[in-house]
Amino acid sequence: MDISDLFIVTKKGVYSTKNNTKYMSIGLRDATGVIEGKVWERVDEIQDTFDKNDLVYVKSKSRFYQEKPQLNISDIKRINEILTLNEMKAFLPEGQRGNDLVREEFMGLIDSIQSSSIRSLFSVLTERSGLAEKFYSYPASIGVHHVYLGGLLEHSVAVAHMAKEAVKFCGGNLDVVIAGSLFHDIGKIDEMEIKGAFRYSDKGRLLGHIALGVVIFEALVNEVKDFPQQISDILKHIIISHHGVEEWGSPRKPMTIEALMVHYIDNLDAKVMGVKEHMKENMEDELWTTYHRLYESRFYKIPEGINGD
Repeated sequence: MDISDLFIVTKKGVYSTKNNTKYMSIGLRDATGVIEGKVWERVDEIQDTFDKNDLVYVKSKSRFYQEKPQLNISDIKRINEILTLNEMKAFLPEGQRGNDLVREEFMGLIDSIQSSSIRSLFSVLTERSGLAEKFYSYPASIGVHHVYLGGLLEHSVAVAHMAKEAVKFCGGNLDVVIAGSLFHDIGKIDEMEIKGAFRYSDKGRLLGHIALGVVIFEALVNEVKDFPQQISDILKHIIISHHGVEEWGSPRKPMTIEALMVHYIDNLDAKVMGVKEHMKENMEDELWTTYHRLYESRFYKIPEGINGD
């Protein structure tokens, strides 16, 4: 069937067949997923007219190759229009839970904080529209876990929920645990950018999200009159120590009970979600995934409905 639509370019390469015929292979994404496209004609004419991460208009016909859908592209044109974050939802994946629901949970967590000073930090965050929009919309990572619109908010809220439960068994300051969980990855709103796809900003590559998180947090603190310095230092410590050890990027190891909880729960949520996302598109069969290079393992997916009876 004829397919004429807008896509984001996820990859682009020019190759040659065995008989030395030049062709182009292109990865194309919209909100429904990724599909491969091939250009067999006019390759020299087309190849320099667009790049990876561009928004493009594609004219093509669909076909199946090795039992997978593919697009046979007859024409492709770059669209120079700059899209808003809201418009990007048509081309990038979103979380299954729904951003509105997660935002409600985020506000509920803030309301549960007893300290008026700490709550004031979140008032500043949510009142700064550019800052809040990024925090609500950005992914939690480029390619490891929560790689979808709203992933950063969903990950932060999940860590806060689990940390609240951990306080019941481990003790600790509940306000600090909730705030530290919600702020631990705040630097990612400057570490990443959405320009056609999720990618690192120049600032992110140079500084990383831990350093950027401290800068953003200090800016919020400066907006709150007479914010307690001790609480500021304790929360900044959670930001700089949440990766746990120096080889994972932390300038300091966790030195409070609250920082320890945020570190381990952050790591747990990231790894479990990373495996879940790997399972979605990388199953060898009904039970086993392909090899995950980051986690250096295959994973077994327990069948639904299994029990010990």
